[in-house]
Amino acid sequence: MALIVGIDLGRKSAQDAVVLRRESAQQLGRVFRFGSTPSGIETLFTRIDAICQEEEPIAFVIDSPGKAWIPIAAVLKNRGYPIYRPSSYRVRKMRQAGDRKNKSNRIDALALARCLLAYPQDTQEVFLPQKVQAQLDQLVRQRDRIVDSLRRRKQRIQDLSEAINPGLTSAAGGFLLTEAGRAFLRTYLDPRAVVRLGRKRFAAFLDKRYRLPLEKERIDGIFLACKDAAQLNKTVRQVGQMPLDERLLQEEINWELDQLEREEQRVVSLENQLKECNQKLDPQDAFLSLPGIQHITAAGIRACIGDIDRFNSLTNHRGFAGLYPSVRKTGDGESASMPISKMSGNRYKRYLYLAAENAYKWDVDCAAFYHKRRERGHTHTQAVCAVANGKLLPRIHQLLKQLSQAETKAQHRPRYVFRDLEGNPISKAEARAIIQAQWGNRKYGKKGLATA
Repeated sequence: MALIVGIDLGRKSAQDAVVLRRESAQQLGRVFRFGSTPSGIETLFTRIDAICQEEEPIAFVIDSPGKAWIPIAAVLKNRGYPIYRPSSYRVRKMRQAGDRKNKSNRIDALALARCLLAYPQDTQEVFLPQKVQAQLDQLVRQRDRIVDSLRRRKQRIQDLSEAINPGLTSAAGGFLLTEAGRAFLRTYLDPRAVVRLGRKRFAAFLDKRYRLPLEKERIDGIFLACKDAAQLNKTVRQVGQMPLDERLLQEEINWELDQLEREEQRVVSLENQLKECNQKLDPQDAFLSLPGIQHITAAGIRACIGDIDRFNSLTNHRGFAGLYPSVRKTGDGESASMPISKMSGNRYKRYLYLAAENAYKWDVDCAAFYHKRRERGHTHTQAVCAVANGKLLPRIHQLLKQLSQAETKAQHRPRYVFRDLEGNPISKAEARAIIQAQWGNRKYGKKGLATA
């Protein structure tokens, strides 16, 4: 006999809990509420003790709205109870199957408990990092958020530039967000100011602030784009229909640039802290010996995995990563080129993909696997995902298991050994040379090998 307690957490309200008997799937008692306070936790266990039989195991299933689940999970974990978190997709489907289009806290709590009953293999046990691992997890998550914000902010700056100066982004290219490009945007966003400055003084302004020699074609392209934009805006301004205020637009882009530089400084600070955490967890940089793994990807992968010992096998680890295609079959037919499964978090997939995109350029076995996929007509993205799931993930799993055992037994920490296609040990430089000699000139089209 065993009990399952489904808890629907609330950010601005109390938590709703429902208790099910695992064997009969029967609901025991009514749904009750408790708060995120010591007295609220005691209320939860008082209600459970009134139902629970002697030494009956209890499992808790909670949802994960933001960070609201962490305090409750920490308290329950501290008392020795297993805690599970199903995916939001699985909870939604379970709720729709039982209550159609209705949604309430009571229905959600019941759906959570039923997820563990119906889909135990898809309901993962909660892992709460501790000490350095917890610091690493927080730093990685914060860096991911800021990097995403940087991407959106750069796009916003380019959009603002195009609003007053159409054609500037294509003429400037990547130069627009360099140090000299930012100085240009802060001072001469209005194309009329560039025209008044003149081509000669404009070139001197850019040369003074650009670290490398700036090609003449780039300067001419930017100046011509500003001249065309000024002429284009002139016709609209003359009839009093200019939809933008240049002064306010300049203030807005200056603010965006200030925030961009502030976020870039924060990313640098976070990456330095990530390196320090990596050094504490792996003083000999054994994990960095894997192909495609550097400090940032190593920190991201470690933060996503947590404790490698919670995966009993490589199959469990692959299921957690979710980097495999969906399956759709009917009769003897099977759909090809299905999208990647969405039954796992995207963060781990992203770091595996980034690592695999470099791994096949340095590891001979990964390179052979990648080019074999490409020759069969797979796209670059499909081939890299195959390398991540088929080659890199097993290497990560095996090396982290070995490092965990070495740390437990206080032994020497092993490192990854590069090998050729016959299995002979080689250096990283030799592996790179083999890859360049065998596949360096390969170019692929959309449907497989184009030229060799």
